[in-house]
Amino acid sequence: MQGVSCRFLVVVGTVALLSGCAMSGFDLQKAAPDKNTITGSVNKQPAVTEVTDSSRVSDQNTIRNVVSALNFTQWGKTPIPWANPDTGSQGTITTVAEKQTDAGLCREFQTSREAFDGAALYRGQACMAQGGAWALTSFAQL
Repeated sequence: MQGVSCRFLVVVGTVALLSGCAMSGFDLQKAAPDKNTITGSVNKQPAVTEVTDSSRVSDQNTIRNVVSALNFTQWGKTPIPWANPDTGSQGTITTVAEKQTDAGLCREFQTSREAFDGAALYRGQACMAQGGAWALTSFAQL
């Protein structure tokens, strides 16, 4: 019986201590944040959708380089992945068609572009200029 009464006293004592904490009340004004505290500030970062034109141009140049370097005799019409380490963008070139135009040899292509500002499909064309350099003549979102 002594074990039961001892446990009873411990439980009653604990409840009494906890109820004393609850009875003391809670002062909301003391709990408010201190407005006098000055913290450091962080410069506003651009939103994810605010991609610079230089990033898009860099991605377009990467895509142009992959399309222009494609060896048609060994390609086999399989998707060609591309990635731009400068921007973090990547995608897959899914179709490429080569044709001879008045301007010279051109390659029309379709590619995806996954970047921080989202994913989209594009259709473009790269043509070989005089001197053998390739230039992107069109690049538009589908």
